[in-house]
Order: sequence, then structure tokens, then C-alpha cells
Amino acid sequence: MFSEKHDAVIGKVLSPHGVMGLVKVLPLSDHPERVSLLEEVELLFGSERRTAQVEQASVFGRFWLIKFREIANREDAAGIRDNLVIIPKEERLSLPEDSFYHDQLVGLKVYTSQSCVLGIITDIIRTGGHDLFVIEQHDREGKSHLVPAIKNFIKKVDLKAGSITVDLPEGLLEL
Repeated sequence: MFSEKHDAVIGKVLSPHGVMGLVKVLPLSDHPERVSLLEEVELLFGSERRTAQVEQASVFGRFWLIKFREIANREDAAGIRDNLVIIPKEERLSLPEDSFYHDQLVGLKVYTSQSCVLGIITDIIRTGGHDLFVIEQHDREGKSHLVPAIKNFIKKVDLKAGSITVDLPEGLLEL
């Protein structure tokens, strides 16, 4: 069973590639180059979870090509279509200072620089330019706000305290 608390989804098996058991994988990682570091992963489909040894892996355009030791031919590869590729969260690549994985931020309480509670981050929307925090307000009719996740607005992220402090331009929350 998948555990959001302990596991990170890094890819999804799309289809067989060739006849030797390679699979084409859609990376769900901000670090596509990480595929070359994989040695062992878990494959998850529904509630079925199994360990797979990575024999070879490479970047193929915007996809990954992976050969698992347990997959011998095209038919075996077709059998793992739509499986999620997961790793333990502690095996994720380190991020630069002041960078965070989305799952580290969802659920954090957001405060203004004047210590007023804005709400809780319930989702993060990826856009072409920058991410947007979806902040749900529980004290004002369940209203939500989209706040750009940019350094000019984010003053402090404290994962231990479970909080983010923001300094937003006047009028942003009224949009």
C-alpha cells in the first residue's frame, strides 16, 4: 500500500519499449536525471506493490527508459503498464537551500508578516512561470486564495513549526 507519509512517486510506467523488456516511464520528478541513480524501486498498481531491481535506466526525450531485472520481454513490460514507480522519501535528491518538495509544504499554516493567519496550504498548482499555493481559509466561509510561490512573497518557511510567513502586496488577496 502507498503511504504519502513515507513514499514518493517519481514516475508512471506508460508502455513497453522494444522487445527486450524496456518500459517507457513518464517522470513525475523535478529531477529527470535522477533515473540514472535508481537501483531498486517499488512498482505500485492499485493495492499491489512489488520491488523491482533497475538494470539500466536513461533519459529518452522527456521520458525515461528503464529495464527492470524482473521484466524479461515485451509481454512482461506490457503487464506493468500504469504502475507507479515509487521510492522512499528519504531517497529523494537533496534540494538547494530554501527549496522544498510540494508534499513538505501542503498542510502548512500560512501567516502574514503581521502574524495574521491566512489559512492552510491545501494544494500547489504548477504553472509555466512559478507555482501557486492554494490557501484555504477556515475562518471566512471556506474561501481560498491563490498566492504565487515566489521568493519576494515568501519570507520564512519553518517545516518544524509547520508554518510559512508571507508578505503579500496590498490587494493581492482581493483578486
